[in-house]
Amino acid sequence: MAGMLSACGFSDGKFTLDFSAKQIQDAIAPKFPAENCPLPITCIKLQNPLVMLQDNSDRITLSLNTTVTVLQQPVTGTAVVSAKPRYQASTGEIFLDDSQIQSLSFPGVPPNVTNLVTQYGSILAKQSLERTPIYNFKNAQSGKLASMSIASVQVLNGKLRVLIDPTMQQTPKAAP
Repeated sequence: MAGMLSACGFSDGKFTLDFSAKQIQDAIAPKFPAENCPLPITCIKLQNPLVMLQDNSDRITLSLNTTVTVLQQPVTGTAVVSAKPRYQASTGEIFLDDSQIQSLSFPGVPPNVTNLVTQYGSILAKQSLERTPIYNFKNAQSGKLASMSIASVQVLNGKLRVLIDPTMQQTPKAAP
């Protein structure tokens, strides 16, 4: 996703970088499908993420096709997961953190299977999303911005908006 900004602006002495839902989706898509078999007879598979950005929210929402296989019987449904953007200054990357399953739709599935998907699907979503940066300042044309501090990361006007304050310089970490 490096160098693929939807918009870049300057206002009130701060830089703004905007990312569209498609740009975020393109960044995380390579991590899917993701599969976890928490029990010898049960597997959960998340695939085809569809990113949705909701105004006035500090979370990004993803709809994922979900397949649960219990005793070799696959059942398909949908999981809606939300995650919060987080800037990691040490690497100059933006990640999706604090992922949570917001809702599940598995028509005709017993509650114990739905509970299993909630429990293990959350872990799987977390592992897939939190390890994949959606943007890396170090590889971008705007690499100099990585040394500045990120004032905020939020969803605004249908875009993920990163607000960078050049007056807030990051302090480099000492080498061990």
